[in-house]
Amino acid sequence: MKTKIYNLIILDKSGSMGNIANAAISGVNETIGAIKASAKKHAEDQVHYFSLMAFCACERKYIYENTPIAEVNPITAADYEPCCTTPLYDAIGISLHHLERAVEKEECAVAQVTVITDGFENASKEYSGSAVKSLIESFKQKGWTFAFIGANQDAESVAFSLSISNSMNFKADQSHTRAMFSAFAGATARWADRVSCCMKSASLNDASVEDVLCSEEIARDFFSDEDKANSND
Repeated sequence: MKTKIYNLIILDKSGSMGNIANAAISGVNETIGAIKASAKKHAEDQVHYFSLMAFCACERKYIYENTPIAEVNPITAADYEPCCTTPLYDAIGISLHHLERAVEKEECAVAQVTVITDGFENASKEYSGSAVKSLIESFKQKGWTFAFIGANQDAESVAFSLSISNSMNFKADQSHTRAMFSAFAGATARWADRVSCCMKSASLNDASVEDVLCSEEIARDFFSDEDKANSND
């Protein structure tokens, strides 16, 4: 049985992201390429889907939603146009509920969710931080892996407040944003490798799919020390 991998990026497109928009676009495209490479590498045991939610107070825009990775094309400036403020909690809460409806239908599926922002929550109306934290905790129990990448803040502290253990800071300039996305693309590929390895081990040891996908071994240490250094030095 193939593992269905749902990759979700929740990407801030508030006005301050305008200064690094080009780097963000190229970085998303690098990440898409990394996921495509993982899908090809693990074609015998994995199927990958991709979602990209870009958000500001004006709109929450799915550029892609649960799209087979082979059908995903590079994004352009027409897809990603930063403006206004940062309803971070709403973007996370709403996109997680959307993803839940897809994943819960599958017998062997897991999600990797990454939030990328250059600022703090300042505009949510539907979700509070505590509500988002509870959601994330419930999905972690199902084996979902979460990561938080932030600039102009203590990303580790913000991630901790949302019950996210994988975090990385980055400097909000063109070069460091590109380095951050390159690190993120590499981390995503390593995570897919780890899922594949754990599932193969489970098959040999007659372990249940649910137990393997919910194991801490898959979710922990998403970012390496080198990833963090390259994005913030």
